[in-house]
Amino acid sequence: MATPWQQVLEQVPTLNDPQAPFSYSVTPDGVIVGFWDVAKIQMLGLTGARSFDKEFRIDVRPTGDGEIDYTETGTETSGSIGATGGSFSKSTFKGKSSQKSFGFQAGIGGSSHGERTNAAGWSFDTDAIKKPLLGFLEQHGWKQKKGFFGRLFG
Repeated sequence: MATPWQQVLEQVPTLNDPQAPFSYSVTPDGVIVGFWDVAKIQMLGLTGARSFDKEFRIDVRPTGDGEIDYTETGTETSGSIGATGGSFSKSTFKGKSSQKSFGFQAGIGGSSHGERTNAAGWSFDTDAIKKPLLGFLEQHGWKQKKGFFGRLFG
């Protein structure tokens, strides 16, 4: 039997680790949110400037007795400007995914999450933020909602 959702929500802050680059919280309407501000980099180089932003969010809500569902949202923006012109790109994702990515930028000056630096790197793995949360919920008896094929063949 699953722990009542309200009791689970009260324990969500225990998931937060000051060493982790992400955090968990609860919205007023009872949704658990995991948020990761992966990268916020701005660099100035000899020939121009670059920026890179990446965020990830997972929203978990109960869907039935002892059953949860979640949605992931990710955004990534990058831009550059130099002597030959500029560019900008933005991509967004909403659904379920498994991602691993990393990057590095260096310049003569810049910032990463508001801190001054000449070099900044980032690494990202969806499992790093999802596994602790989904494991916590499973320990409390909450199972992931089965999709169409899971119900069909499960």
